[in-house]
Formats: sequence, C-alpha cells, structure tokens
Amino acid sequence: MILSITLFQNKTQRFSVFRADKKVSWIVSGLSLYMFYLSADQGQFLMGLIAEHGMSGLWMVWAGILGSFVVPIVFAPLWQKLDFITDNQFLLFRFPGSSGKFLHVFRAVYVGGLVVALSLCFHVIGFSRILEVFFNLDATSSIWITGAILSVFALKNVFELKLKLDAMHAIIFFLSLIIILFSIGFQMKGFHDVHAFFDHNPNHRLIFPKNENHEAWFSILVFVGIQWWSCYLFDGGGPEMARFTAVKGQKNAIWTGILPIFVSFIIGFLVIGHILVLLGVTQQSSNPELQYVTGVFNVVPSFLHGVIFLGFFGMFITTAESLLNWGASFLTIDVYKGYLNKEVNAEKLRIIAFGTMLFLCLLSVIFSLNMNSLQSLVKITFSIAAGVAPVYILRWVWFRINAWSQLSAMFSSALFTLIYPYWHKFLPLSTYPEGESRIIIVTILTSFVWILITFLTTNQSEVVKMKMLPIIQSRLKFFNRFIIALFLGLCLVFLTVLIWYLILES
Repeated sequence: MILSITLFQNKTQRFSVFRADKKVSWIVSGLSLYMFYLSADQGQFLMGLIAEHGMSGLWMVWAGILGSFVVPIVFAPLWQKLDFITDNQFLLFRFPGSSGKFLHVFRAVYVGGLVVALSLCFHVIGFSRILEVFFNLDATSSIWITGAILSVFALKNVFELKLKLDAMHAIIFFLSLIIILFSIGFQMKGFHDVHAFFDHNPNHRLIFPKNENHEAWFSILVFVGIQWWSCYLFDGGGPEMARFTAVKGQKNAIWTGILPIFVSFIIGFLVIGHILVLLGVTQQSSNPELQYVTGVFNVVPSFLHGVIFLGFFGMFITTAESLLNWGASFLTIDVYKGYLNKEVNAEKLRIIAFGTMLFLCLLSVIFSLNMNSLQSLVKITFSIAAGVAPVYILRWVWFRINAWSQLSAMFSSALFTLIYPYWHKFLPLSTYPEGESRIIIVTILTSFVWILITFLTTNQSEVVKMKMLPIIQSRLKFFNRFIIALFLGLCLVFLTVLIWYLILES
C-alpha cells in the first residue's frame, strides 16, 4: 500500500509536500491534529508517571491543560489569515532587517534539525518498545527497525494525503482502544480492580500529596506555576499551523484546534483508567513504561493482537510523520530554497524534502539509542523550552521584541539546560528534584537574558506595529481572547481533577 501511494503521488506530482493545496473539512484537520498530539508512547509515559509518583504525578500533564484553549481561540485564526507554508516564515514577516533573516535561518536549522530529531525520540522509543514485546526483539534492534519503518513511510509523507490518512489512523486507534477496554473489562473482577494498585500503594491514590512530601509539592508548584506557560504554551506554530491553514476560514481553524481538546478530555479518562487497572492486575516491573506494553498484549486475546498493533502503529506514524514533515519543511523551504538555491525546480525540491526526512529519521534513531527514560526526556525538552515560550506569545503584541530577543531566548535556554546539572548541587534548590529545579532556574535566567537583550538592541517597534496590527486587529481583542482561553483552560483543569477525585473516593 505504501509503495502504491508513493508511486501515485510521485507520478502525479500534484501534491505539495508541506501544505494542503485543496482545503479540507475542519473535522479531518482536527482529527489529524488530535492524532499529532497523541503518540504511541503516551500510555507508557503515563504508566511510568503514575507508578513512580501516583496520581499527583499527573499534574505534569494536567498543568498543560491550563493553556490548551489559547492556541485555537487566540492563534489559530491568526495563522489561518497569514497562510504561510512554514511557521518559520513568520520570522521574516515579524522581524525586519538582517537580524530577522539570521533568526530565520538559525531557527530553521536548530529546530528543523536538532529539536525535531529530539522530539522524534519520544515516538521512536515508544514504538520500538511495542516492537520489542510484539516480536520478542532486543531494544537496540527494535529502535533500528522503527527507524527503518519511519524511513519507508517518509517516502510518501505528503501533507495533503497525510491529513486523510491521519483521519483513518484515528478510526483505527479508537477501535484498538475499545478492544483494549473491553478486554480489560472481561478480566476485571469488579470495579475493585481499578483500586487494586492503590490498595498496595495507598499514597499513590492522592491527587494532592501529603503535606510532609515536600518534593511532590515542589514539583506540583513548578508544573502549575511555571511549566505550562514557560515551557509548554507556544503560539500554535509548527505542525499545528499547517492544520489551521488547511481549512477554509478562521472559524474552521478555531474548530480544528478545539476538536482535539474535547476528544482528549473524554479519551483521557479511559486511558488513565485502563492504566490504573493494568497497574493493579499485571505483575510489577522494574520498567513500568515497558510494563504498559506487555500488560496490554497480555490482557487482549491473541487473535486481536494485530489490531492493537495497528492502533499503536497509527499513533506512532501519525505523530512521527508530522514532525518529519515539519522539520523537513524548515530545512527544505527555509534553508535550501530560501538561501542555497532560490531557483530550484519543484521536482528537485521534492527530492530534497524526502532526503531531509530520511536524514532526520537517522538522527532520531541515534538519539534514541542513548535515551533510557521517557520521563527524563520530557523534562529535558521542557527545560530546553523554559523561558522561550513567553517570547513566542508576547511577540504578537509587544512590538519592542525583536529578532535578537527570540534568538537570545533560544540560545540561553539550551545553554543553561546543558550546564545546569553542574550547578544543581551548589544551589538552595539542591534538595529538590533536579528536573523541576532546572525549569525554575532556566526560566529565570532565560527570561532575564532575552528581556535585557530586548532593551539593549535596536527598537523597531514602529515598523513592526504597522505589520502586526492589521493581523491581530487590536491588542485589546487579543488579550480579551487570551483571558477567555485561560478561563476555559482553568475550568477544564478543575473539572478533570474533580472527576478524578470523585472516582478515587468512590
């Protein structure tokens, strides 16, 4: 099938690699966006998180819900109006002069190469563990095979075809999840099995840890007070932007962004619920992330293993292809066509695009071979983004921010993340978890650097104001939408926590 699709899209040459030439329904685009947010490593990550920290560990995830409505309500219509091929092109629009061009090419290489390859590690590691269990392979072989599979699929990674295939993958995922839930339900001896894990680990039942557990409270305060806005809340660029521009009109762009939120809200309870059951009815493992995969295949009847495998594969390939397409668009459109060969023809550009995806596949495999834990990888990526996210939000309305502001934020956060482990033991926060402490320190230092650079460099606010005001219409309207989005996110967090409190206390 993959060979047929590849030959078809190469023969017709009518599909753009990085954008939808024909507008699609917001439902199709929204399902594609939902599958991008989903990943094969999600269940593994959540099981490892709950096994180690209990329900209070989920604040790492729940904190991100606070800003979940900001992108669809505030930024989706803005991206739809701008209609760029890559979100990196926004830098040339927003930041005038040579500094904007320098930032444009730097971010294209840094994000399109390093950050995308690092992000792919989550999904390569997650799916390699599924291969490891399903085919009884060793970990290293599984990672290389996962990379090979991803490389094959990169050859047909054309955005317009991908949107429709993502919707198909969503259906397969929903079917596989239903099978898992029913299989677990048939093996359950009543609702008690949901609480079996907590019977052996009573402290893990608590949504809020005990007062004397200072480390857990420190982590929650970092997640809720800093992480969601400092590391997580970006402006919807990247793979998300392509979904917003794939639909007609700003209202459809908003619905594209809102659909994944509501689907995730409903599915989230089912995902965490069946993880709790698996923790209670399966044998404990030294690697709870891998335990999730073995637990699922143990409870599902063997004749349905193929469907479950396809469900995991759909989650993996959808997200991985999105990241590949995004990273390759930076390196192909922004770097190669933008600076190295401006007159390149469409056929050669497609070859460069697919070659770049293959390079990113290889780089992600090399990184994955040196990673041991998804939790540690999450904390590293959060730290690299610490203090950077506010620049991406504020650049739309604070016109004093210039290219050097964003560049200094990106550079300093990466630098401080790398050197922080050498500082940790000398700081007052040394008694608290290093990952969470690093987010605080890197956020403070990065924010100080980019704000200082902003006021030390050239003020281009009048030029920027003339460009940006027609896009955002007014700062007042921007902030009104922002406040509404934050209020909705707060309500969703409160509702999520309340429902889980009632379930755990039942």
